Amino acid sequence: MIRILLSGANGRMGRAITGLVEAADDLTITHFVDLGEGFEDPDAVSGDDVDVSVDLSSPEGTRKILAWSVAHKKPLVIGTTGLTADDHLKIDEAAKTIPVLQASNLSRGVNILFKLLESAAAMTRDADIEIIELHHNKKKDAPSGTALEMGRIISDVQSERGLNEREGRSGLVGARPKNEICYHSVRCGDAVGEHTAIFGYDGERLEITHRASSRSVLAKGAVEALRFIAGKGPGRYSMRDVIDEN
Repeated sequence: MIRILLSGANGRMGRAITGLVEAADDLTITHFVDLGEGFEDPDAVSGDDVDVSVDLSSPEGTRKILAWSVAHKKPLVIGTTGLTADDHLKIDEAAKTIPVLQASNLSRGVNILFKLLESAAAMTRDADIEIIELHHNKKKDAPSGTALEMGRIISDVQSERGLNEREGRSGLVGARPKNEICYHSVRCGDAVGEHTAIFGYDGERLEITHRASSRSVLAKGAVEALRFIAGKGPGRYSMRDVIDEN
């Protein structure tokens, strides 16, 4: 039985993960951590009954759970986005002593999308590149972590172009520069998440899209991730490692 500390237990993703864990016979949540009333503070958790900590909360919550996981030598899955450069450096440091699986998106489909983008980027080194993402109206960060990861993948493959990032366009901005990635963030209703990369040429364009119709795909990915990370040695892991192992 894998015993879980769930950070962000009162959020949409936290509730979705709780439902999946309750239906599993090899998992149990021993601590529900959240800022809301009726939930636990990790500082009060000894860690004796925890095998893996999972964080889908907020940047502030991630910082707290990261410190707790390091102090108690517990594997950690991080699915929270909106983290700062300093947060990522601290995660790198933590991975020297504990296993950390961090993902901008825990969906299996999105992580397959990342792999497809590597191939597409290798063959579109002179294309106009735009990234569009759509999420629900309560999402706090923009562009989404997934959109930024998509741009990073493309930029790394096309490093010789020195692609510049920009967010949206407004007003008389002039002709589009060639070596640019532009992000467009849409917030509307209860959309779970859609991400599209566009590679444009005169007369044609290639679009690669992932659409999530339910948060269950993200929760399933989180459960796969925590099963994967339990028992692993210190280091940085990703959803690609999970997919490859499965």
